[in-house]
Amino acid sequence: MRFAFVLAIVVVMFAVDVSADRLVRLYQLDRGSVTRLIEDGYDVANVDIRRGFVDIVLPDDKVGNAALMTPRYEVLPREWSELLSENAKNAGYYYSPEENWKFWCTLAAEHDNLVDTPASIGKSYKDRDIYAIKMTSSSTGYKPTIFFTALIHAREPGSNVVLIDFANWLTDNYDGGDTRAAYILDNATLYFIPIANPDGYYHNMPGGGMHRKNMNFSDGDGVDLNRNWGYKWGYDDTGSSSDPDKETYRGDSAFSEPETQVQRDFTIDKKPVAALNYHTYGSKLLYPWGYDKILTPDSTLFKDWAAQMTAGNKYEYGTPWQVLYKVNGDQNDWCYSGQDVSKIYSMAPEVGDKGFWGSQKDSSEIERICGECRPMNIMLCMLVLKQVGIGEHGECIEPALAVSSVYPNPVNSSVVFTVTVPAGGVTDLTVYDTSGRMVHETEMNNPTGGEYDIRWMIPRELPAGVYSVVVTDGFGHRATSRFTVIR
Repeated sequence: MRFAFVLAIVVVMFAVDVSADRLVRLYQLDRGSVTRLIEDGYDVANVDIRRGFVDIVLPDDKVGNAALMTPRYEVLPREWSELLSENAKNAGYYYSPEENWKFWCTLAAEHDNLVDTPASIGKSYKDRDIYAIKMTSSSTGYKPTIFFTALIHAREPGSNVVLIDFANWLTDNYDGGDTRAAYILDNATLYFIPIANPDGYYHNMPGGGMHRKNMNFSDGDGVDLNRNWGYKWGYDDTGSSSDPDKETYRGDSAFSEPETQVQRDFTIDKKPVAALNYHTYGSKLLYPWGYDKILTPDSTLFKDWAAQMTAGNKYEYGTPWQVLYKVNGDQNDWCYSGQDVSKIYSMAPEVGDKGFWGSQKDSSEIERICGECRPMNIMLCMLVLKQVGIGEHGECIEPALAVSSVYPNPVNSSVVFTVTVPAGGVTDLTVYDTSGRMVHETEMNNPTGGEYDIRWMIPRELPAGVYSVVVTDGFGHRATSRFTVIR
């Protein structure tokens, strides 16, 4: 009770000064204290209960008041929380907006067989382009789509450099080196949105550094774009704020901001299977649900994927409320919800552990961050490709019999199996779940031979999961493939 009373006093003292200049690390706080900090409107940057600290943003001239919250605190280096004067216009060793554009255009020019020129997918509040880059090879056939996004929060440039690093890795290794690069680009389509909040990022360049939200100053100082998404928007005032002056201000309605509208519409159009929406900082990997202390139906899958993805970097993983704090109206929950688009396995890495701008003077730190995240990106792609069945096709004993295509894959409502069959006899198409139980069977009597499309309406009661389709003919031949049902 003494903590809550002192905290209330501090809020009054800070009410007249809303600037946010320094990161301050508070020790010896429990998770209940973190919730109270958030509810009282503090800008909580990082929570690490395992190591016993919470980082918050305080006005430069008020950092000493942290002593009223805890007997032990530490003022973190200035470069963790702002761009120093010598780096104010070019972001130091991070990538400024202009450097971003140059990188992606150059990559597309040098690898036009793999990388498309950046294309605008819509405009920001201040009419800046939000652009996306498509990466894939010229190989044909069904390719699941995977999204990688960054800088929805304008003060998180570390989220951006890991996308650039991954794109470089893919192009460097496609024609030699790590064969996973060719496997990924031959079997998947990747989209990168490197700067999801261009207005805020531009604002941080000339000597700012800590602006988090977009630049819609109609009320307060912007909207937190990662609290403006449509699923569970405004669920409570802990996971987001109704106060325009708070860092987690959610806007006056779901998808009120052009930046979230643009990403929503692009996501609906491209229908990704999975996504990594990058943030900084804290060395964590987060997955739904974030809005309340509830696990998703796919919590086992998320936990399994996260364990594999973080095996090398040892990032802490879990839902936001398990390892950080509750969030509502965020991108991950909307992606997974299936509200406007088929369910997306969406996760949010929190990159690095040196604040928001801590690597601006140290390129080796950026290399370290990229080295931590590159394996996560690769592993997500490999897990997705395994999940949808690519690389898992059974061998056809007789070339005349084949499952040529399963589309769409993953599927929600109906799927088309394209089957090549020999002439004569009876051809059976059977669907099994992973335990080997038959869930559907179709029989074709005496086909003339050739390619057939067989549409199956997925029963509403069929649970999400991976299924096998098996085709047999009257001559003892067998062909198989796999597909995923999502809900």
